[in-house]
Amino acid sequence: MIDLAPWLIGLAIVALVWWRQMGARATARRAAQNACAEAEVTFIDELAFKRIGLTRDSHGNWRLTRRYGFEFYRRGDRRYAGTVEMYGQQVRHVYMGPRPL
Repeated sequence: MIDLAPWLIGLAIVALVWWRQMGARATARRAAQNACAEAEVTFIDELAFKRIGLTRDSHGNWRLTRRYGFEFYRRGDRRYAGTVEMYGQQVRHVYMGPRPL
């Protein structure tokens, strides 16, 4: 049983990281959908994971940053790109690129 302990601990850590990632993705998706609703555009496609890294926040602390990409359209003729940037489980910024009014 002692030989299995490191494997079980490793598996538990991987499961925890995966669970937190899925929670951050769901939060980012809701933020993108809300931003699209406020801008009166239609959210299309699922979020696409762009990158993960460490950045400093406004207080100088290191934070885990995730960036997700999404697409939206205004009238259905052309797709436009947007991004959601997350600090851990919190939305830092939603950017929606130039689009027709």
